[in-house]
Amino acid sequence: MSDPGDKPRPRDYALESELESLREQEKEGHATPKEQRRAEQLEHRLHKDEDDAELTEQREQDREIAAEDAEYRHRHRHH
Repeated sequence: MSDPGDKPRPRDYALESELESLREQEKEGHATPKEQRRAEQLEHRLHKDEDDAELTEQREQDREIAAEDAEYRHRHRHH
């Protein structure tokens, strides 16, 4: 089963598309310093989004484990 967090968000598609366009301009030698800074900002934002998604996923897993532990302790305490 696929995790819904694995699906790229529409904003990620837009950022990646813009970044790809800026990289293409840079390859062709047409990128201005402002466009180069924008490309760096986009790369940073995309990496931050990935890190945030991983952190969110880890927190969800931690909560699930804690809930399972609590349920296990509850069942075994009353038997």
